[in-house]
Amino acid sequence: MKKILTLALATTMALFGTQSADAANPKSGATCTKVNQKVNFADKTFTCVKKGSKLVWNAGVASAKPAVNKSASEGSLCTEGSTPTKSTNGTTLYCTKGADGKNSWRPQAQQGSGGGSGTGGGGSGTGGGGSGTGGGGSGNNQNTAFKLGQLGSSCSKNGEIGWNGFMTAICKKGKVSYVLAADVPKTPTNGYTSRPDWYPTLAQVLGGPSAKEPTCSPSTIKFTSPVLPLDQLAPSIPYGYMIGGHVTPIDHAYLGLKSLSKSASQLTAADYVAVTAPADGVITEVSNLGSPNSHRVVIDHGCNVYTVYMVMNKVTGVLASLASQASNNGYLKANVKVKAGEEFGRQAENMLDFNVFDGTTWLPGFQNPQAYLTQDAWKPYTADFLPFFASEIRNAMEAQLQKTSSPRVGKIDHDIAGTASGNWFLAGTNGYGGILNSDYENATAMLGSGSVPGKNDYSWSHLAIAPHQVDTKAWVFSSGWWNDPKGDADQAVLVVASGQVAPDKLTAASGMVVYKLAQLSYAPPAGVATNPPGSMAPWPVGYTIVTSRDRGVVALQVNADGSLSLELNTSITSISGLTAFTSAKRTYNR
Repeated sequence: MKKILTLALATTMALFGTQSADAANPKSGATCTKVNQKVNFADKTFTCVKKGSKLVWNAGVASAKPAVNKSASEGSLCTEGSTPTKSTNGTTLYCTKGADGKNSWRPQAQQGSGGGSGTGGGGSGTGGGGSGTGGGGSGNNQNTAFKLGQLGSSCSKNGEIGWNGFMTAICKKGKVSYVLAADVPKTPTNGYTSRPDWYPTLAQVLGGPSAKEPTCSPSTIKFTSPVLPLDQLAPSIPYGYMIGGHVTPIDHAYLGLKSLSKSASQLTAADYVAVTAPADGVITEVSNLGSPNSHRVVIDHGCNVYTVYMVMNKVTGVLASLASQASNNGYLKANVKVKAGEEFGRQAENMLDFNVFDGTTWLPGFQNPQAYLTQDAWKPYTADFLPFFASEIRNAMEAQLQKTSSPRVGKIDHDIAGTASGNWFLAGTNGYGGILNSDYENATAMLGSGSVPGKNDYSWSHLAIAPHQVDTKAWVFSSGWWNDPKGDADQAVLVVASGQVAPDKLTAASGMVVYKLAQLSYAPPAGVATNPPGSMAPWPVGYTIVTSRDRGVVALQVNADGSLSLELNTSITSISGLTAFTSAKRTYNR
């Protein structure tokens, strides 16, 4: 497996040339792309400078040891490339870029997840902070409270994988290191049916080093209040949407509102409806997502159940006292009790992102769970939210879900071993985070998440081939790299022609198969009017997918080792125009 990864990395380097690789792993004299860009790597701060007619990385200067900075506080904004600092209470803070592009000071426990999911393209959405399984700083001693110490600290059992309070790590050559795909046990053919013991628990992912494992069952948590007024609900997007930088199926739904039938200029204060807690809990996070009308809220309901709300327009109700602070901070840790039915926000301008995480749930359709340790480690815990709600609320929400087939709430895990179906990551990169394996192998301190130096977006390395979230008869080809190797994510319908094998049946025995790509368009159900141009209203329940203009062709081949070879050509429209792989071939792993 290590040989395979080494070869894959070499292939990636050959595909991109040295410039892209060096941008992610800066070396003195290597080319860079943005003057004055600063990157912290291997205990040095490298700066992109102009040398003659070229932009190159300078020799780097030693990163200063964290010192107390009175102006730095958890969640406050910082300048990209800033060295780690300490708050007045002694907490070490790192300048971390979220998926929304904002940089804010965060402790180690908030570094791994980047931004969570959100609306629009680019990034795992518009998420700001979010806690997760990101890297810890380097340490000197083993922490006896956890299986392993901090990144770079000494360890004694080579090959041991375990939680260190901030991340799942591994002991390699006597040092605590990042875990790579080659380090974890091979996933069973039909996927894990429960959490593998090396993967962090949901409490660890969302709770950080002080997390305590719940002893009660999620079945004891009942949602007795709607999230939005039931009489204001409109058609809602289920789990699994792929759009723009959301290359892999999204792990949340989008709850529709009747106010979206109006234009933004027509909205009044009366159009903003209350966002309320479905059950008692504690609000643990209130993040600003890059604009005054976009926030992320996380509620811990206890018993391993969390609800997450994204792109929420206004912070109100029990959070009103934090509204100003939330607007000025990228990430704001909170501890606010909330009762079922109590208001904590207001919504009118866009659909509300909503999902439930259940720490006892495990989605079996991820062939490589390790890929999500670098970002969005909560994904395998994504749960169907409908069963949590009281029947009247459930029925009203279910009636508005655009998907009419089971499961109504949608699906995000489409990996089928030995086929082309599901999520993929460019060979040589370490899963969802989009950073090269070599960077993780050489890391002596956390790498952060949410952005990749030299790339337009961390999703540049993502690929998904999955059924459409509503019309599951249609296959979607979703790639973070369409034409630009720095990232230009887009989606198209993968047209399975008569006599062709579908992606979930495409195996190594099928050889190379070339599929036509077409523009994705919608058709409303019979008797339902089409949305007018420019309308923000969601498409009606039960719409279907139709294709329009040609988008090119893609050749796919499942390899004997389980990897996927791909070649995308947007300049031709006939599958007969691509008969064999060329130097433009790429390789992806789970």
